[in-house]
Amino acid sequence: MKIIKYIIGFAVCLTVLTSCEKDVLDKDDLSRTSEGTVWNDITLVDKYVNYFYSTISSDFPTATNWDVATDIGDNGLANDIYKTEKYSNALQANWTSADKVAFYERWTTLYQNVRRANDFLSRIDGVRGDENLKKRMKAEIRFFRAMYYFELTRTFSDDPGVNADPLGVPIIEKALVFGQDSINIPRSTQKECIDYVVAELDQTAKDLGELPTSYTSQVGRITKGAALALKGRMLLHVGRYQESATVNKEVMDMGYTLYPDYSKLFTVKNNPEIILSVQHNNVLLERGHRIDYYLSPGSQGGYARWNPTQNLVDSYELTDGKQPSASALYDPQNPYLNRDKRFYATIVYDGSTYRGKVMQLYTGGFDINNGGLFKSQTNYYLRKFAAESYTDMTNTLTGSDQNWIVIRLGEVMLNYAEAQNESIGPDESVYNAINAIRARAGQPNLPTGLSQDEMRQRIRQERKIELAFEDFRFWDVRRWRIADQADQLSIYGITVTLDATTGKKTFTKKLVETRPFPQKFYSTPIPIDELNNNKKMIQNFYWK
Repeated sequence: MKIIKYIIGFAVCLTVLTSCEKDVLDKDDLSRTSEGTVWNDITLVDKYVNYFYSTISSDFPTATNWDVATDIGDNGLANDIYKTEKYSNALQANWTSADKVAFYERWTTLYQNVRRANDFLSRIDGVRGDENLKKRMKAEIRFFRAMYYFELTRTFSDDPGVNADPLGVPIIEKALVFGQDSINIPRSTQKECIDYVVAELDQTAKDLGELPTSYTSQVGRITKGAALALKGRMLLHVGRYQESATVNKEVMDMGYTLYPDYSKLFTVKNNPEIILSVQHNNVLLERGHRIDYYLSPGSQGGYARWNPTQNLVDSYELTDGKQPSASALYDPQNPYLNRDKRFYATIVYDGSTYRGKVMQLYTGGFDINNGGLFKSQTNYYLRKFAAESYTDMTNTLTGSDQNWIVIRLGEVMLNYAEAQNESIGPDESVYNAINAIRARAGQPNLPTGLSQDEMRQRIRQERKIELAFEDFRFWDVRRWRIADQADQLSIYGITVTLDATTGKKTFTKKLVETRPFPQKFYSTPIPIDELNNNKKMIQNFYWK
């Protein structure tokens, strides 16, 4: 009996959508179900759709998952203990297309999922059952295939600084059969790839148009809003600004609302700001993760993985809307007073309270002396995403259950503001979008009369702060062509010194590491194995 190869065991056939009508997980094991049985039972096909939900990337760490992109931007870096050869090579620019570094495995994983999606779409019309259900399932799989191609295109497209119409990736719309179909497929251009994804997402949005913009019984399901928001994100990434502004505005008008408290936005599940999120539970063998363990310092039994930088800290305005260097509110003896609310929701600093304890991050302080191997290189820890009531760091069965937010209204509003400003300039709608986000953070409105370039810099600043550690900064600085600028390459932390006699502290900026950024880093090489297997594949310009 032929066994369906891509529904393998319990880990794969988890139902990743929560439901108030049944248990959080659908524990039916399809690993012993024949392929013929699956494609003759629409209920089993619907369960197979849930596999694709498990392919949505979550940046929360499991035993096998961590996205290195967060660690090699100017907002954060990894603890020394995590600087593996793969990580270090990526930072020091001494890797080639043959090295399994950074995004090497992403190509194979994404194309494997493309093949599964192609196979699904080629079979679903032949399954007997509810036509409306089949329509919904096809729309969801189209979304996933579009998502895979967006990730492939933005990761592996050639540098647009070399060619105005850079190469993208091969577009494959059928499940290739080994021994029958040629694997020698040329790369499409980036524009062809983007046009393809736009068409897929437009069809998805059309097919999901009459379904809810959010679900109460199956939270986490793909919606029209998710399809359009992904489209708007992608169009912004490639500089198709007017199109991006139009579609992002459509999403903004769909009824999503900013969650009023930024500090709880990432721990209150499925709140009204969320358009799409990865649904987690707290069982490590199911969908639990270790984010609280990885965020916490060694002095509290954690791993101290993400270390915010002084570069990021210096980006937070004071409550008067000015940068520290220009604000009368800034006190170098108390540098963390009077900051943007997002600072306190994101950064753990010396003297702040974290998980019920006042952090002693000065030289000789408790959290410095008792951090062991797991202490911050920058003397900052990350608060954002943390459920501070969680303290059971050593439990190997249960973990954290915060959902990873894939798309939220705050990002859509920033996408709209940037696209609209680049398209026609800083009109009232641009101000309204940015000021709404700033108001939630307790910050004053932007000054009126900004030029297009001045507004551009303000929007970029807002993205850096609002979306910190949400997997945007790495891509933003590359599409803006600023990743090679000096402030991106010199990574700083802080040294805090306590005068035991006076009780005063001195705060000294310290250089943690310097990173080279050659021109070729504006693109990612096609893995050498793919070049060897596909004779029509062309390597990216700087990686030949």
